[in-house]
Amino acid sequence: MPPTPPTTSPLAPYVHRDVPLEFAGRRLAFATSLDLFSSHQVDVGSKLLLRTLEPVLAGGLGGGAARVLDLGCGYGAIGVALATLPVVASAHLVDRDALAVDFARENARRNGAEDRVTTGTNLGLDDLAAAAGHAGAEPRYDLVVANVPGKAGDAVIASMLLGPLGVLRPGGLVAVVVIEPIRALVEATLARPDVEVALRRDTADYSVFHYRPAPDAAFPTPADAFAAGVYDIASLTFEDALEQPVTIATVQGLANYDRFDVIESALTRRLPRLPREGCVLLANVGQGALAAYVLRSHPAARFVLVDRDLLALRTTRRALLALGAPEDRLETRLIGAWTGDSAVQPTADVLVGVLREGGNAAAVTAEYLGLLGALAPGGRAVLAGSSTAITRLLAVKLPPHLKASRTKHRGTSFLEVARAAATD
Repeated sequence: MPPTPPTTSPLAPYVHRDVPLEFAGRRLAFATSLDLFSSHQVDVGSKLLLRTLEPVLAGGLGGGAARVLDLGCGYGAIGVALATLPVVASAHLVDRDALAVDFARENARRNGAEDRVTTGTNLGLDDLAAAAGHAGAEPRYDLVVANVPGKAGDAVIASMLLGPLGVLRPGGLVAVVVIEPIRALVEATLARPDVEVALRRDTADYSVFHYRPAPDAAFPTPADAFAAGVYDIASLTFEDALEQPVTIATVQGLANYDRFDVIESALTRRLPRLPREGCVLLANVGQGALAAYVLRSHPAARFVLVDRDLLALRTTRRALLALGAPEDRLETRLIGAWTGDSAVQPTADVLVGVLREGGNAAAVTAEYLGLLGALAPGGRAVLAGSSTAITRLLAVKLPPHLKASRTKHRGTSFLEVARAAATD
């Protein structure tokens, strides 16, 4: 099945290039983003894993109608490629990064697999039933695949390796590819009497493992890893606006688990005045330190937390609840690509955040304009970024009711935007 020719897509500002993949006699093509893993080509590890899986699926796994789960799907190279096989009935692709999920969905369409692919933004196996559309029932799969991230941390990696054994159908298989630095960790994690390794293939840089429960072994449905503390790594204590200590729990997989981010700290000195019981939108929330700082100085505020990373949103929300924020004044918005469909209602009196700059200039601009659309009349925004990004964004034409200016503080640039108050 040849790839579908690309059409105008809401993802266009985020696309870096199309990369090819030869698989099972087909030539596939994947749109990639600079802000996602392996944007220049499908990575060698994913290709190695796919080569080992083609004969397994051809041999009748799942009775010739296999259900596949791709954990940490990225832009969908593994899961979408498998979904193009006639012996695959369905593939569910999940990732904690909403932008990755947007690209996986688009790549399923481009490669003619959209009828067999579903997607969800998910922390590993957490909330899998809801994400897969199986409310009230745990989904089961014939094949679970993953390109395991090498820097996720030992506890998270162990959870990614063993958790899938609890969502397999009888006779099902887990297949993962890992980089050499965590090869020994993976080998040790799978060296259990209740795990049967069916295949191992090593190269200088990668290892592939196929494994399943040993005969007569049973694995429970995996618990919520985030709630169980699998991601937790440390606690962070800093002074709030009242010079009182505040402590939050931090997680691995996000930057600055042991210190208040320098740019976020600079943002605390640029916070606009927040009306009593006003609404503050925090963009790209990280570990939640900035949100905690704002909460301590404005305990009556309503919060809208916006991020494309589900781990960041869950971590920040947990921090605010632990500090006493009422649950009914917390809203989370998971946004990958900023499009018309992802618009946030214009209710924010204050908007604060750090711009994401890993993608191209068009992607940064799309995020900037999307965030400004959330400003209420009379609202003010302060967004931190590099001097290059801020200079470029200052040149973006804004509606007449928005006025932008630049300030600097110790090497960090800030874009400050004010929205005109409503007029009768």
